[in-house]
Amino acid sequence: MRNKSVCFRVAALSTLMFVWVFGVGANSRAQSKPSFDFILHNDLSEAEVAHLRAALRTSRPIVLAALGLEEMPLVTIQIWRNETAYQDAMEQTLGMRAPGSRGYVTGDSEIRLLFHRQLSAQREAVHEFVHAATLNLNPEFGNNPRWLWEAAAQYLAEEFVDPRTTEQFSGNQCPSLETLNSPFDRGGAIYRSGYLLGEFISSEWGADSLPALIISNGDIEAVLQVSEREFQGRWCRFVQDKYLQQP
Repeated sequence: MRNKSVCFRVAALSTLMFVWVFGVGANSRAQSKPSFDFILHNDLSEAEVAHLRAALRTSRPIVLAALGLEEMPLVTIQIWRNETAYQDAMEQTLGMRAPGSRGYVTGDSEIRLLFHRQLSAQREAVHEFVHAATLNLNPEFGNNPRWLWEAAAQYLAEEFVDPRTTEQFSGNQCPSLETLNSPFDRGGAIYRSGYLLGEFISSEWGADSLPALIISNGDIEAVLQVSEREFQGRWCRFVQDKYLQQP
């Protein structure tokens, strides 16, 4: 379903330069242009989603700068309180339901969220915004490849999962990219590894490497100049050295 650029979440910096062509007044109007349009369902109030609005507003310039984007279109944020209504809307739009989902994107300018009160809600909203932003960088990027699609979102949304708390890193082992490409409904291994992949890529090859990989749809050999096998081995050593070594 790459053409719809769908992402499901489990119940889971450069300065922007403005051209002063029309003077200060025009610049002020450009800066005040809204970035998000919130559509609330099931009697949700503005007060209830204020923390999500704030998180998105704060994260937007950071995410755009990290991806090398100067601007994005207005992004619609639809939020449901009722899970059945949320799933009904998904089925109507995508022709499917995804039990356990708390958010997805329908393209480069619409995010859909299931409202909840857990502490992860703000990062999940930013996670979905990252997905929309990466589609502005590369319209063919949705789940292509899945491991990088989710790694970019988890890393830029700062969704760190300590590898010491997950079985997939036990015994000095690391999941393969093949495993991390598994669909949403088959264990969600990428959600426990994505941040670490994004951190490794940016740490080893620099901040520009992540957007370059996104543009190339994860062409490791062309962008990073290493084989996939070497990439996986170096990533595993990175995780072991930084997080799994005994004190």
